[in-house]
Amino acid sequence: MADYAFRTLEDRQKIEKLWEDGRTPKEISASLDKSMAVIYAELTRGQDGTRLPDRRLRYSAELAQRRVQASLERRGKRAGQPADMNTAAGSGTASR
Repeated sequence: MADYAFRTLEDRQKIEKLWEDGRTPKEISASLDKSMAVIYAELTRGQDGTRLPDRRLRYSAELAQRRVQASLERRGKRAGQPADMNTAAGSGTASR
């Protein structure tokens, strides 16, 4: 079971459908062959603040996907670092 791999939008949509059908995280985990930790992380990531008729927090696959994409775009960006490292390497470098 490769839980470390990124989930696709289709995987998230399956989780959303099963969750809206009233399945428990344990049942979702078993049906998708993912660990319970992955399912709980996804359910938390995609919470939109509204509730289902059974009072559970709603999961949105699209919201979870947008959050993951935003996180991936932020990776590697450091405050105060130039965007293009090639231009920064040639300017103001002290020689020995």
